[in-house]
Amino acid sequence: MKLHISIFEMPDGMILATCAEIPMCRVLRQNKGHAITDCKRLIQQFLREREAEGRPFVPEMREIEIS
Repeated sequence: MKLHISIFEMPDGMILATCAEIPMCRVLRQNKGHAITDCKRLIQQFLREREAEGRPFVPEMREIEIS
């Protein structure tokens, strides 16, 4: 499964990593590598919990245009 991780640098220099497809998936770390690694861990945990509950996860993303 391929998911998207977005990386943002905050004004204080901290790195925010988010996964749009996973609810509440946000990680704030001091460097990009740690942020990505921890975001992946959070995604894996979410997917394991969904599987244990017997709830399939089928992400849906749509692209919209803002004018």
